[in-house]
Amino acid sequence: MKLILDSENEWGFFVDPKTFDIFTIDNDIPDSSLVIVKEKEYIEDIDRTVIQTSYGIVDKNKFITKNKKEISKLMSEACSKFILARDTLPPKVKVEKELQEDKPAQLAFMLSNYDIFHLKISSTMLDGLNPFERIQDIIGNETQKLTLYDREDKWKIEYAKSSRATCKSCGLKIEKGTVRIGEPYYFDQYLNYRWHHEKCIFWSRLEIKQLENLEQLEKEDKKRIESYF
Repeated sequence: MKLILDSENEWGFFVDPKTFDIFTIDNDIPDSSLVIVKEKEYIEDIDRTVIQTSYGIVDKNKFITKNKKEISKLMSEACSKFILARDTLPPKVKVEKELQEDKPAQLAFMLSNYDIFHLKISSTMLDGLNPFERIQDIIGNETQKLTLYDREDKWKIEYAKSSRATCKSCGLKIEKGTVRIGEPYYFDQYLNYRWHHEKCIFWSRLEIKQLENLEQLEKEDKKRIESYF
């Protein structure tokens, strides 16, 4: 099917679930493809342009909207079929967390640095094969690095050195001297940080041991941050 996008404000990609090849949305999209659409939207209240992301699949020449969790489940199923057929991981798929016996394998499909899908591969998806054994064999036989779990997972906490950084959650400036939280990510294999206001962090996703430099904060700031946990 042909998906018509606003050429100025919208763009996107589709993924072939059989090969995990990624294509830009400028041609016909084959049936069963997984679709990611980006749209620039101006938010008057904060005087910022933000990027909204929507997801879907093409089924019988129709676009059906899905949420990210649903797309991740479909990708998990497609990834399992890829492993069974090719005896390797699909392109841009890495092992996200260290493999454990008798538990689903947790992988990540890294479409881009901003679009990461978390996959779970169970024994049922692999036709009864043990995910730990099957994927461990793949890792051992590949020359390229297929794991992410040994990457830096520490979040930085510090006082902003200037007012140049923009919060990646709300889009507003982080004022000099205020507490800012750095989320680690990798670009071209190099460690970088996305900065956030402390009020913009979903603290439930973190453990206090993940915060680097907490002890260097002033007493009241340190106490306030600890209270989030």
